[in-house]
Amino acid sequence: MRRRAERQRETRERIVRATVALHEEIGPRATTIQAIADRAGVERLTVYRHFPDEVTLFAACSGHFMADHPPPDPETWSQIEDPVERARRALAAFYAYYRTVERMFASVLRDAETLPAMKAITDRFEELLDSIRDDLASGFRLRGGRRKRLAAALGHGLRFRTWQSLAAEGLSDSESARMIGECARSLASR
Repeated sequence: MRRRAERQRETRERIVRATVALHEEIGPRATTIQAIADRAGVERLTVYRHFPDEVTLFAACSGHFMADHPPPDPETWSQIEDPVERARRALAAFYAYYRTVERMFASVLRDAETLPAMKAITDRFEELLDSIRDDLASGFRLRGGRRKRLAAALGHGLRFRTWQSLAAEGLSDSESARMIGECARSLASR
């Protein structure tokens, strides 16, 4: 019994690793169950036995990927007193993170638009970013419209696609983080 359970765990892990690799290489939308089975060295039916639907498969893949690539820890900037420096440090941490996960995030975000099960997963990451945005904005101690505009700028700055756009313009991660930090400073001082 124990050996059988171990084999099942190993098979499940191979399926998850195969799916993660395919999602990164070609995207979730183009990944077929047959391709997963071939990559994992199992039959299609085995994939379905372990993951009866997209929701369970995507959740397992997301959990695996995020365990290997955890997002930046807010503790690394939360103790910084100056709100601009705190925001800059958070942005720099996320931009460095995005550089390491760029291929996967680009594929997943592109395909999430048409895959509801994947959209649910990307929405959870967006909720994390919204929480960090709100925490960063609170350090500026603004209210009303000024706080709303500042939060919008910080939220925009924290997004993967913003980083991707700034990187495509030739800005380094630190230049991008400084630029968004200066935008925050400007919005806060008006």
